[in-house]
Amino acid sequence: MTNAMNEYQHILEIRPNPCVIHIDFKPLYANGAFARFSGLKSADQILEMESLMVLINPEEREDAQFRYQKAFAEQQTEPKVIAHTDLLGNPVMVEIIDKLIDWHGQQAVCTFISIVTDTINKERHLKKLAEQDPLTQLHNRRYILNKLTKFHREDLAKEFFLAIVDIDYFKKINDQYGHFVGDKTLQQLAELLRGFIGENDYLARLGGEEFILLIRSGSAQHVIARLESLRTSIENHHFIIPQDNTDDKLRIRCTLSVGLTQIQQGEKIDSSYIRADKALYTAKHQGRNQVIISD
Repeated sequence: MTNAMNEYQHILEIRPNPCVIHIDFKPLYANGAFARFSGLKSADQILEMESLMVLINPEEREDAQFRYQKAFAEQQTEPKVIAHTDLLGNPVMVEIIDKLIDWHGQQAVCTFISIVTDTINKERHLKKLAEQDPLTQLHNRRYILNKLTKFHREDLAKEFFLAIVDIDYFKKINDQYGHFVGDKTLQQLAELLRGFIGENDYLARLGGEEFILLIRSGSAQHVIARLESLRTSIENHHFIIPQDNTDDKLRIRCTLSVGLTQIQQGEKIDSSYIRADKALYTAKHQGRNQVIISD
């Protein structure tokens, strides 16, 4: 082994992140960090393996083969984040880079691994905060806009109806009982709306007393019937609001007005919202507590 090779192996051995050198997934070298990452006690146990494939999640094996071939063709692959589970069943998120190297006179692939679970979790938490309404814990306007953008891009938008749901005379609740009661009413309505949406529906709070629904359906009549059922159930519902330092509870009743439209593929992202908002205005103007669909 040359001095340069000795120095290279020393660097790999003291490297805190896992790495393994292999030819067609037959291990030639692994550092101690890779052994621990794999759920084993020593690198020697890695070298005894016939193939590293046993350490790779089944759904990632085809891509691992692709990255290996790409490393030979392009010298190094782009970083990729994947889910990994070690031999002890511990799940982590990792970033992998495959690099072609000269290992004792033969070409081999060195796979470098960085554990990024904490980073991914932080990013997901920040994304959740960015797309969540703090009062109701529902998604917010940004979330729905992202969904609409995705559906238009994937040619799925035409499969959805967009509905704007507004609490009638909500200002009177705030004025008569205070914003605490108004907030509790919004929170309880949010829970009822959660129970209303189906597996392929999406729900968010637009702001104030307005909520937005994306309902996947091929039938306008079916969607209208569902929304009418929701409207009726809210009309007959009592929102029970506890009072501070007493056993008394307020019983609030309210109604909903709903503007509905079917999303058209290829239209501007905000076009369906504008139509639903106009339908909602019509529902309000015609006496509230009703569902109006816009052409």
